[in-house]
Amino acid sequence: MSNAFVFDGVVSCAMSVHKRKTKRGVVYDVRWREGQKNKGRTFDARADAVAFEAEQRRRQRLGAHAPGEPSTMPLGDWLERWFITEGVAWEATTRRTRAHLVDKWILPWLGDVALRDIGRSAVREFRAEIVRAGSPPVNTNNVTRVLSAALGAAEDEGLIPANPCRRLGRVRTEEAKRRHHAPEVIHAIAQAMDDPRDQAAVAILYWAGLRPGELCALEWGGVNEAFISVTGSVQGGKRRPVKTAQPRAVPIEPPLAAALTALRGRNDGGGDLVIPAPRGGYLDWHNWTARIWRRARERVGSDAIPAEMRHSCASRWIMEGHDVLTVASWLGHHPSVTLRNYAHLMATSPAPAARSAPSGVALPGAPVSHRVPPPSQRS
Repeated sequence: MSNAFVFDGVVSCAMSVHKRKTKRGVVYDVRWREGQKNKGRTFDARADAVAFEAEQRRRQRLGAHAPGEPSTMPLGDWLERWFITEGVAWEATTRRTRAHLVDKWILPWLGDVALRDIGRSAVREFRAEIVRAGSPPVNTNNVTRVLSAALGAAEDEGLIPANPCRRLGRVRTEEAKRRHHAPEVIHAIAQAMDDPRDQAAVAILYWAGLRPGELCALEWGGVNEAFISVTGSVQGGKRRPVKTAQPRAVPIEPPLAAALTALRGRNDGGGDLVIPAPRGGYLDWHNWTARIWRRARERVGSDAIPAEMRHSCASRWIMEGHDVLTVASWLGHHPSVTLRNYAHLMATSPAPAARSAPSGVALPGAPVSHRVPPPSQRS
């Protein structure tokens, strides 16, 4: 049986099914031509040969839109190709993070496995294995997310019929314990730092609640006597809009005002940045955390982490009686986020009219002073 069909006026494929006798019995050969190559496949049953021929003709008609066979390409090779072709559009931090997760968690387990062999069960087994190897729940979910992005791209390329990570579900994680620290603790950590600029960085984090990237992007032009204007954030060494894309103003409390005044007076080559890197330019946050913060906290025997400065600031504002909308605006949060994170503190915080303003602990050069009163008490 021979077939040559025409699609849009062009002969797209010529195929034939031939009956052939062998020592084992009768077989059926399907022969066809793709480009300049002759191809063939043998079947024991005529029905299978005819069905295969029909499928091949359908694929020829669909051309590039025909579903392909699952690829035998190793996942490691596909990940390299994925990084080259799509990584150019990623942020530098995204590229770094994905490269780390791929190198440490994905390649050692799945790097040599063919794409066609990575099914739903294989992904579940892989996830269970890295958990047993010590991957925390949050990290496990991040690894699965990167694997899903890579396999989703392979699906788009027609290398696999479907992404096996889709709708896989997340590993359950325990809610992170949020701690807030007293001013005395943060004062001790700041005092353990040698450079006044590092001490001022701690003051900004603790008294203004800025995010790390916002601290690195803060410029003197956004600092006046009463407020800090938060308009940008540094991510991957580049200045970006703030996380919510909404600039905000944060009040400057007296301890922070004194620290900023002292720092402005010794601004030595930092340009317009309030907390520049030692050699100028944007501060490398991760380097600063490892080199300055950890060393200072070890000196005073504390386990505080920089991320807790923002939480401590928010907790202090809430416990002083500031309302949710005000605190949310200072933090750059949606009010619902502030309510969800700090509702437990509101039940015990004093009413604005009844509370007494607590005394603050000043950072270097700052006098002990009261906090900024809530709007209801301002003149």
